[in-house]
Amino acid sequence: MNTARSVRAAAEIPGPADATSASTRPPGLYALGPKPNRVYILPTRYGYAFTLALGAMLLGAINYNNGLAYVLTFLLASVALVSMLHANRNLAGLKLGVSAPKPAFAGSTARFYLSIDNRGQAARYALNVRYRYDPDASDKLDGVHHTDLAADAVAREVIEAPAIRRGFQPLGDLVFSTRFPFGLFRAWCPLKIGAECLVYPRPEGRQALPARAAAGTRENGLRGDGRDDFAGFRDYVPGDSPRQIHWKAVAREQGLPVKLFSGANAGELLLRFEDVNSTRTEARLSQLCRWVLDADGAGFRYALSLPGAEIPPGDGEVHRHACLKALALFSSGARS
Repeated sequence: MNTARSVRAAAEIPGPADATSASTRPPGLYALGPKPNRVYILPTRYGYAFTLALGAMLLGAINYNNGLAYVLTFLLASVALVSMLHANRNLAGLKLGVSAPKPAFAGSTARFYLSIDNRGQAARYALNVRYRYDPDASDKLDGVHHTDLAADAVAREVIEAPAIRRGFQPLGDLVFSTRFPFGLFRAWCPLKIGAECLVYPRPEGRQALPARAAAGTRENGLRGDGRDDFAGFRDYVPGDSPRQIHWKAVAREQGLPVKLFSGANAGELLLRFEDVNSTRTEARLSQLCRWVLDADGAGFRYALSLPGAEIPPGDGEVHRHACLKALALFSSGARS
């Protein structure tokens, strides 16, 4: 699966400015060979086949005492040895930086940011980055990303993986490898990556925002339930009702806007775990996630009430993240 994108730059490129809130682990720095991370090298299946062919050629040269056959055999053997050195050099000396990713919603895509430092060195070709995004599912590496590196530059790689479940999702093991230049040898360097992506619950549910308001309600606020006067648009978020999508704008290729509506008595909402009409915890968390996004997009001040956790009324991006993080880590060994 090659679902990664690459953006190159001439200087060090950090991760997103707001990514530090997504993970509790700081960015890591890894050097590929000779220390502290070794570069290993072995023949590929084509390399083994090439060795058998060379053996057959050598036997033929010995049997017929043919000088040109000797020359060709040892010339090809020297080319294979030189390709082994180039395969090792194609990895050695690289430095890999890992920065914390932005949060994602379950069912969407988690993006991990890698910075590969190749300053002061020659170009690198045919690099493969294999990674595991679901360590619990299998022992095999799940994804692969191919890239080349320009000479004396830093490359920023965006590795994408499915956001499987809420909570902290680690990137897992990562292996840098190459078969450059002829595919006869595979050089690789395994790395233990500590990057994690915070995965919010999937925003789902058809239940309307609760009518309960905290003390100090205000008049003429915005509502996102589509039952009053039109008040504007916001960007689509997975889980929005198709009835609120502005389909004419979609037909004009103007994105995927969602309609907002205004109404009276829109005050500070109290979003409670107990108010969700479901007996399943995950369904309740998905509905609360849907409510948080709707309340935030509609301009409400809102509070969140969970068993064992209370978040006071607020608004804005920081408050939204705090509420979504509480939902993501609910009863899952949360880390502050």
